[in-house]
Amino acid sequence: METRIVKVDPLHPDDSLLMPCAEALREGKLVAFPTETVYGLGANALMPDAVERVFQAKGRPQDNPLIVHVSRLEAVPPLVLEISESARLLMRNFWPGPLTILFPKSGLVPEHVTAGLPSVGIRMPDHPVAHRLLDLAGVPVAAPSANISGRPSPTTAEAVIADLYGKVDFIIDGGQAEIGVESTVVDLSTPSPRILRPGGLSAEELSGVLGPLEVFHFQGEGPAPSPGMKYRHYAPKGQVFLASGAPEEQANSIIAGAVSAIASGHKVALLASTDNLPRYERLKEAFGQSLVVIELGPREDLAPVASRLFTSLRYSDSAGASVILAESFPEHGLGLAVQNRLDRASGGKTLSSPKLSILMVCTGNTCRSPMAEVVFKRAWEAVGAPYPVTVASAGTSAAPGLPATGEAVTAVREFGLDLSSHRSRGVLVPDMENADLVIAMARSHKSALLARFPLFAKKIYTLSELVPGVVNGDVDDPIGMGQAVYRQTALLLKRGLTGLASMLAGIRRGHIEDSDWQ
Repeated sequence: METRIVKVDPLHPDDSLLMPCAEALREGKLVAFPTETVYGLGANALMPDAVERVFQAKGRPQDNPLIVHVSRLEAVPPLVLEISESARLLMRNFWPGPLTILFPKSGLVPEHVTAGLPSVGIRMPDHPVAHRLLDLAGVPVAAPSANISGRPSPTTAEAVIADLYGKVDFIIDGGQAEIGVESTVVDLSTPSPRILRPGGLSAEELSGVLGPLEVFHFQGEGPAPSPGMKYRHYAPKGQVFLASGAPEEQANSIIAGAVSAIASGHKVALLASTDNLPRYERLKEAFGQSLVVIELGPREDLAPVASRLFTSLRYSDSAGASVILAESFPEHGLGLAVQNRLDRASGGKTLSSPKLSILMVCTGNTCRSPMAEVVFKRAWEAVGAPYPVTVASAGTSAAPGLPATGEAVTAVREFGLDLSSHRSRGVLVPDMENADLVIAMARSHKSALLARFPLFAKKIYTLSELVPGVVNGDVDDPIGMGQAVYRQTALLLKRGLTGLASMLAGIRRGHIEDSDWQ
């Protein structure tokens, strides 16, 4: 099918550009168009064959009802059996706008639109292009979001083109959708009004007009009373995992989860609040192309978060992320809709309690790596040990059972650390399997590990790669160089590993005061 793309001024659309699209709707063809929430895929709601084409183009399940869009109040009565006083109140206060109201449907509405349900969802979009297109078409338009079913809803014409080019007749490019999440769906048929789908109109705004209302949680059995309830929705190709808890706890979970996922070979995208963004900066420096950090917006103003959410999920896909770690947001105002979409995108998957396992590696496991092991443990304590980290050390060519060198024992004693009980050991396959991060003291150690354990390449780094600018190059072997060189090696490890601890704790400062070590 040939798809025509029509670019219009979003504020002052030209009738001559929209008229062919309106005629196409009247004739039963498919037209994707912008609204203030997301882009919709429209068909003449009174033509069953046209509605069926919507389901086919999207790959949408037949039992997932559609919302009917109108541009004028007088278009509603023919479609419904009655309009309650509560409905009239909502229409007066919130139409045009991001609100869908369920009405008992009339016989004029095909069963295919409502998936066999006795009610029909109707809304009046508040977007100049949508409003004028509906006016010119002169028919009610059934329009779900203009994306492949299950994918993140589109907020730009480019996203519609990516999903539906060649499957629809027209795509109207009217710029970025402002709100970024779909309309709120309200059911007035029960004693207490219910929000079936949180959306662009908040529960607080609705309750200010209607009084108390509940947010309905569909249990997944039987027909869904509203779109976006029964099936997994809003999902990118990558797996989405949600962090929970206080903002600081969420950042800890995401940092640990990102390191673990990258070590397992994944490219990771982080969906971050502006508040926590600085905590991920050094992580991005360390892992470079394996990590994408996307700013959603501030926690105290969720409008930008809602507006950017679907675009960010789609960007995660285009960046090649196979794992997406997302912060959660307060469930008030637009946050209720944002969290609903994140829950649906993740399919309920959450990040487990954060923890990491680190393996330090040198040659013989008698000086550098055991010093690194005890130094990092103290550095982690100094940043408050925000989540559990286990640390071990081993050598690429270690003779088992040897103590740490006397110079190494003396060097770390200056920091109040004890290496007297250390015994050397070689790197084994279980060490590589269990570690989330393998830190080589020098490039030669990294090369040796890559040669022996190629399956674990994604988790092997030199210390200088993880803290660039703090450690520049290899941590050189001090054996045979005297106590002064050992002391310099210990100080270099302290500087580098405090930087690593700061990174893994999401702390911006590049060093830890000596008093933190006492």
